[in-house]
Amino acid sequence: MFPLPFTPREGWSLIDAVAHPSGQYTVVLADGSVVRLLRIDARGKVLKKSDFRDPRGDSALSSRLRQGAVRLRAIGEAVTMVLRANAEAVMVCRLSFCLARGYRKLWSSLVTPGRHRVAA
Repeated sequence: MFPLPFTPREGWSLIDAVAHPSGQYTVVLADGSVVRLLRIDARGKVLKKSDFRDPRGDSALSSRLRQGAVRLRAIGEAVTMVLRANAEAVMVCRLSFCLARGYRKLWSSLVTPGRHRVAA
């Protein structure tokens, strides 16, 4: 990871961060139940935050968040977030960003492994 001019608040863990061409960063934090995306400037000032909660209230997700189960990839000023949904699947989300509204989900997909069937 690259050096960031940012330190999360107590109770939050820095999971991943990516740099954008503008010089801004997207940072993903977790507190055990919430995934929080922050857009920060080059000086470390938080420009916008967006929270993502597991709609199922999955406590297993909470434990995985602190184990680095979220990864980011910058694509221009947008970001792709990959989140381990359970032991066998990942959720992939493409998010756009604007300063007025923060992050907006463009699309998401649950990716699960294929099942091998043996013909009888």
